[in-house]
Amino acid sequence: MNSDGSCVGNSCGGGGVIRDSLGRFIMAFILPLGQGTSNLAEASSFLFGLKWCVDNGHTFILGETDSLLLQNCINDSWKVPRRKHEEVQEIKKLVIDHEVITRHCFREANKVADKLASMSHNTDAIKVYTQYRDLPTTIRGLLTTD
Repeated sequence: MNSDGSCVGNSCGGGGVIRDSLGRFIMAFILPLGQGTSNLAEASSFLFGLKWCVDNGHTFILGETDSLLLQNCINDSWKVPRRKHEEVQEIKKLVIDHEVITRHCFREANKVADKLASMSHNTDAIKVYTQYRDLPTTIRGLLTTD
C-alpha cells in the first residue's frame, strides 16, 4: 500500500494505491479531507488505506509513505504532533494487531499515490476504485510505468 497526502491552500486530501505482492492493482482511492494540514492529510490517507486492507482481509501488508515524519511517529522514533495523535495511535494499533510492515519511500517512488492525492482537490466525495478499467486514464498510465 502506498499513500500520500496533499494540501493546496485550505484544501487537504489524500490518495493511495494497493497492489498485491507482484505489483498487480487491487484498489486505489481518492480521499477529500477539507481543511487541515499536510501532516494530517498524510496520516489520514495512510489510515484509510490500511483500514481498507484490514477490512478486506488482506494480510502481509507493507505500507509505504513518503512522509518521514509519519513513518518515524509510527515506529516511535519521533514524538507524535498533537494534531495527528489520534490518527497515528490508530495506525499504530493496526500495525501491531495485524503485523503490518511500514517504511518510508521517496516521493519519486510514490507517483501513483501522489497523483491520486492531488486529484482529491477536485472532488467532494471519497472515490474507491477496485477495477483497473475504472481508474482515471492518468492513473492507469502511471501504474503501467511504475
